[in-house]
Amino acid sequence: MRRALGWVLMALAVLACIAYQYLVHVSVGSAQVGVFHPLLIWLPLVALAVWALACSGNKSLWLVATGAAAVFVYLAEHQERMGLAAVSGISHATAYLFLLWYFGRTLARGREPLITRIARRVHGALQPEIEHFTRNVTIAWCAFFAAQLAASALLHAFAPLELWSAFVNLLNLPLLGLMFAGQWIWRNVLHPGFPRATTRQAIEAFIRDASLSGSERMR
Repeated sequence: MRRALGWVLMALAVLACIAYQYLVHVSVGSAQVGVFHPLLIWLPLVALAVWALACSGNKSLWLVATGAAAVFVYLAEHQERMGLAAVSGISHATAYLFLLWYFGRTLARGREPLITRIARRVHGALQPEIEHFTRNVTIAWCAFFAAQLAASALLHAFAPLELWSAFVNLLNLPLLGLMFAGQWIWRNVLHPGFPRATTRQAIEAFIRDASLSGSERMR
């Protein structure tokens, strides 16, 4: 029952993110300022501050970064009515920079790639070819994160604002879904006999790895 409730809450959270990003995109492309405009601007920064106070191992650093982002968003909104665009850009860039760092650091010499580590938590001992495959998957995710950042920067610099907003808001989750689908197809083509982890097992292993990594950094 508790597990089912957890999945329901996760599904609701995903739907809320989709609805939020759609509303942000519509508001960015509209010349009119609706009643929800201030809420759309400040909700992500408030959520980040709450997370930093409740969960972060380095609260002061995250709170300073959040405060700096809030000042930047305030100035962008009051000078050029670009607060929502600033929030979208900051949220997108911060998320993918963090993921690029989190995955990429495990590719350093002497470290175990993140996807290899997660696969080992789920399946136990791994064959050498699976270790090689999971290392390549980790590299592929790093390339995806870097491509997201580069595409966002190029669109922001050279494309209309509405097109950039569609990329960072509307296409964000679908592109993630395509990446997961591509990983699944790649694995089944190269290693069809390798046991499949359920989505729940993969998510739980990733969360456990992240929590253990956070505990190690706090020591």
